[in-house]
Formats: sequence, C-alpha cells, structure tokens
Amino acid sequence: MRRIIPLLLLFPLLFSSCSRKSQENETPYRIAVITMMQGGEFWGSLKNGARSARLATGAVLEFLAPTNESDYEGQIECVQNAIDQDFDAIILSPSHEVRLQQIVDVARMKGIKVVLADTQLRTSDEDFLITADYQTIGKDMADYAFSLFPEGQPVNALILGSLPNSTSMNTLIESLKQQFSTHPSADIKEATFSFSDEGIAQDITVNALKTEPSLNVVFALEEYTAHGVANALGNNSPIHFIAFGNTQYEIQLLEEGVIDALVVVNAFNLGYRSVLAAVDLLNGNKPATKLVDYALVTKKSMFSEEHQHILFQTVQ
Repeated sequence: MRRIIPLLLLFPLLFSSCSRKSQENETPYRIAVITMMQGGEFWGSLKNGARSARLATGAVLEFLAPTNESDYEGQIECVQNAIDQDFDAIILSPSHEVRLQQIVDVARMKGIKVVLADTQLRTSDEDFLITADYQTIGKDMADYAFSLFPEGQPVNALILGSLPNSTSMNTLIESLKQQFSTHPSADIKEATFSFSDEGIAQDITVNALKTEPSLNVVFALEEYTAHGVANALGNNSPIHFIAFGNTQYEIQLLEEGVIDALVVVNAFNLGYRSVLAAVDLLNGNKPATKLVDYALVTKKSMFSEEHQHILFQTVQ
C-alpha cells in the first residue's frame, strides 16, 4: 500500500501537466484576412470560404480592408494593424504589386506568415501563394470571343480592367493581347482601367463606341466594371460581351443573353485554401500547391450542376 499511494498521488500531477500542455497547443491561431476592398461579391465569396475553413481549423479570423480597391495606403494600414496586433498569419490580396512589398517584408521579419491570395507582388517574398491560372483564363476568353464570329470576320475588342497595378489583372490582360496577336483578323482597339467603378466603366464604353464604331466585342474583367459596361450597352446590343464575375446582376444578364459568357474564379475555394495554407505554415507543414479552379460559363452551360456550383459559390 505504501508503494501504491505515491503513484496515486502522481496521477493528478501528470493529468494537470497534460491538461496545461493541451490547452497551450489548442490556443487558436489568429489570422488577418485582408482583401482589396470591403464590398464586392468576389471578396465576399473569398471571406465565406475563409469562414468555412475557420470552422475546420479553429482559427480566429479578422477581416480587414479599405473601402475601395484603389486605396493602396488604406490596405497598407490594414497590414500594419495586423502587425501591431501580433497576428500569427496574414492572408493578403495585394492591390498594388509594388507598394505593398515593404509592409509585407516587415510582417515576415516579425515572424508573421504571409499567404498571398489571388494576386502577388512583383518581387515574390510571400510564404505561400494561392491563385488561379490567369494566363490560361485570358487565352480561354479570347478563344471564346473568336468562336462567336465567322472565320475571316474582323474581331475588334475593347478591354476594361479594374486595377492597373494588380498582377492577376495585368497577367489576364497580357494573355488576351497575346492571343489576339496570333489571330489574323483580331485587334484590340483599347485596353484601359475602370478602378472598379461602374460609372467610369460606363463612360469608357460609351466613348469607345462613339470613337471606334468597328468595336464588336467587349471584355470586362471585374464585376463592377461589367455592370458599367452592361449599362452602356443596354439590351439588344450587337456587341458581344464577355465578363468576369458572378454577381446576381451578371447572372441575370447571362440568362437574358446580354452577356455571352461569364468567367468565374472559385473565390470561395480561394479563401478556404488560403486559411488552410496559413494554418499549415504555422504548424510547420508545407501547404498543398494547386491552382484555384475557374469556369467559362455560357447561357447554354449555366444550368449544369458544375456551373451552378461555381456560379452560386457564395451560398455554400
């Protein structure tokens, strides 16, 4: 009995020690998710995906963003706030390929893991990048536009992007230009930027149609930009229209035949995988390397199960 009592007395101490260690290990990681802007269905879907990953990982998330995408200083302040609050990781969609570089370097020097989502920096110093294949997306958009015209008919395009300093946007535009350069009867009349403003996009489109009457296809590479183009074209326009996004308005226009095709990147999956990648990095593991999926959705294909899934990803 004398030999048993000391052993019994040790059990509470061992159990207490294990409990404290377990609590320390289960302290949730704090992750700041910093998008380009507060609104927008693309960013809303990304945040929904991140929230879903929060449930799977137990991470504590805080969402930060400036009011509009062109507020580069506002996004820098968001990153600085995450650094000051000593977050474990930052998920960032940088709106400027150069101006966010310095603050990202500061975060990483302080031991904060940085996952870039959707777009990257000119000099890539992130811990991990998750994005879609915008080079292939641009090629697919151009090839679909060519398919809308009889062989030999000129294809004269207007391209409207949103931000001029986003790597994903520039890659998409350069891919479109490259594909047009290989087509014997295709030409890009103009490539310009709307800064995610419907009014600016509408004005650009109206002016382009006045000055370039041969225009017969418009590419709108962001949801608010697409809304502005749609307002400029109106119903029954002879101009072919290929847009980027999956807002309710765009889906309605696709069903009505105003938009010929919607390119939809799975932003929900982008947000989900970004959180998983941040947690993997914090646990000392290597995240899975895989491009985010996308689809080119037409009126004919929009009711397929696959395309319904990606069109309405925000309600997953």
